Amino acid sequence: ELVAKLSANVPSAGLSGNEASAGSEMGILKKAIKSNGRNMSIRKLFDQIPDLLRRLCPCMLMSPISVAQYIDPGFPKFDLVIFDEASQLPTSEAVGTIARGENVIVVGDPKQLPPTSFFQVSKVDEENEEKEDLESLLDDCLAISMPQEYLKWHYRSRHESLIAYSNRRYYDNKLYTFPSPNDLRSEVSLVRVEGFYDKGKTKQNKAEAGAVVAEIVRRLSDPVLRQDSIGVVTFSQVQQNLIDDMLSDEFAKHPELEDYDRQSKEPVFIKNLENVQGDERDVILFSVGYGPDRDGKVSMNFGPLNRDGGWRRLNVAISRARKQMIVYAVIRPEQIDEGRTRSEGVAGLKGFLEYAARGEVALPVRGNLIEKKEDSLIPEIAEAIRGLGYDVKTQIGCSEFKMDIGIVDPEEPDTYLLGILCDGENCYHSSTAKDRFVLQPSVLRGLGWKTMRLWTLEWLDDPEAVLERVKKAVEEATESKITEKAEVEDTAEGEEAEAAEYEALPAGEKSIEGRMVDLGNGLVFEREEEKSFASERRRDWNPIVPAGKYTQTDFNSGNFDSIIESVMEGFLREECPVSRQVLQKRVFGAFNVLKKNARSEETFERVLGLIPHQEVEEEDRIFCWLSGQDPAEWDIYRVSKPYAEPRPVDDICAAEVCAAAKDVLMMQGSIEKKELIRETARLLGFSRMGKNIEQVMTFGIEEGIRKGVFLEREDGMVHMG
Repeated sequence: ELVAKLSANVPSAGLSGNEASAGSEMGILKKAIKSNGRNMSIRKLFDQIPDLLRRLCPCMLMSPISVAQYIDPGFPKFDLVIFDEASQLPTSEAVGTIARGENVIVVGDPKQLPPTSFFQVSKVDEENEEKEDLESLLDDCLAISMPQEYLKWHYRSRHESLIAYSNRRYYDNKLYTFPSPNDLRSEVSLVRVEGFYDKGKTKQNKAEAGAVVAEIVRRLSDPVLRQDSIGVVTFSQVQQNLIDDMLSDEFAKHPELEDYDRQSKEPVFIKNLENVQGDERDVILFSVGYGPDRDGKVSMNFGPLNRDGGWRRLNVAISRARKQMIVYAVIRPEQIDEGRTRSEGVAGLKGFLEYAARGEVALPVRGNLIEKKEDSLIPEIAEAIRGLGYDVKTQIGCSEFKMDIGIVDPEEPDTYLLGILCDGENCYHSSTAKDRFVLQPSVLRGLGWKTMRLWTLEWLDDPEAVLERVKKAVEEATESKITEKAEVEDTAEGEEAEAAEYEALPAGEKSIEGRMVDLGNGLVFEREEEKSFASERRRDWNPIVPAGKYTQTDFNSGNFDSIIESVMEGFLREECPVSRQVLQKRVFGAFNVLKKNARSEETFERVLGLIPHQEVEEEDRIFCWLSGQDPAEWDIYRVSKPYAEPRPVDDICAAEVCAAAKDVLMMQGSIEKKELIRETARLLGFSRMGKNIEQVMTFGIEEGIRKGVFLEREDGMVHMG
């Protein structure tokens, strides 16, 4: 629906075969496209098509530097400016962009990376230090107490163990995360590598690098494992370069793996702590790099972690994975001596390595965390379910949200077969009914849970009936698991067959052709054929030509007034708004009044006075409207069909000219006033511009400007108001 609404605002190249006017924004853009932008900078082009640009690009993704380069300060202001990753943006680079918008939203995490200062010269005006910018735009916004919204729901990690350490250590367990059906195992693991850190020479850790590259090759070689994207994070640029070089060597030996990686939706990335923020992959391989040297001595120097705020770099690095994280390290947690360093980043690394090795039991305990008390009925319900022969756990999860009861899968003891949500603490702490009954269950289903609701009153009223319902839900979950497993196996076989068929095709036939468009992320859309412009304002004009059997004598006799009134009402009903001059001509034609005289005009005026209507004067013309019509709200224009009698310009009121001019602006963007007059006339069916036609068009467009329907800029361009 959103795409359709935005697409409806995109101008058409022309209407009824008409080309865009050279002076219109569409004409300017087309000329720039045809000339490949010669003699016109992007900034100048943007300045000349401000309204068209906003309709073609209702949302523009730009860096602050690009905004300064391409958007003139005089450009019409954007309704909304949004900054993402604002913790990495210096305030001085943001103010120019803020000035180009009416409203601003600043999004960022103060516990993630600040702007890099590597290439900057540190200069501080000590006499005016209170006026100096803080570290980032986000810090300055927090300092001036801008209205805040705290986004608590964590979306990236598909397994709670991937975010549990950061949540507990850095976010005071305030992130709202959801347990996974396989919550009994951790998806963060530690691989202890036999090797050393070459501290005095290359500053490399070849053992860890080799282990990481071997894992990448193993995953890319496996048809199932390579469905998960891979990212590599290192502590240092030296280690990043080493892994990159070693992987390139492996790709040279196995070019088919490189081809697969290059064609995947998310190719392997290898980054260090300084540039990984904002990235994510299904599987993250983490190389610590630092550790004991060849002699077994361990230095407490861990590069970026030792700096002020180094803990923020660690927080970024360990929260990039969606499904799994594997930590490769030659150093053991107990080899990190916190007594030899005051760095919070180094202390955080030791805690994280312990967590990767031991799991949830190693999570840090914060004194200010208050554990939720367990609902009093949950132990009772859990014990009753155990009586059915099931293994049951309660209060599953590491954050504020807990799965009240989980029934363990007897075939996979580290996975839950069914989760039970009760109407106790979880409901109490959820702010809205939508959270409780729509969003939370939806997220849990997305993570793979089979869930059921259990109501306290239902349990108190008839516990046996509830237990029977639980038993039935477990049986259904078991059957569903068997079905899903069979479907996955069938799908895997089909994908392998399709992959083999695809690989067998000649290289030139592997691209998607025709009307199918691959948008990535598994989305394939059929390309729409170009459609001609169709406006809701436009109507085909078919004048009524009733067969007349009366004469001018009949018309003037006074005996046929009721018939004349009926015919006149028909004209008004079908053709309003209509000028009095044209209406009179239609009525005279219907009664064969060939010679207009005082008597016939008196008859026309007398009968018209009997019909309820309203009259609006426009310069030297008077238009008749039905009583129920509002000229101020009129938004329709009528055009003669091809080969039909052309519509007289005197019959076109200002409201119709305005409606047609709107469509011209919709098709071509803002346009010079004289060009708008000409294009509106063409749209209404006049191929040549006479004095009378120009006068009518000009009056209608100026009326639109006067009422604020259109706005005229100082440079003579007109655009929608």
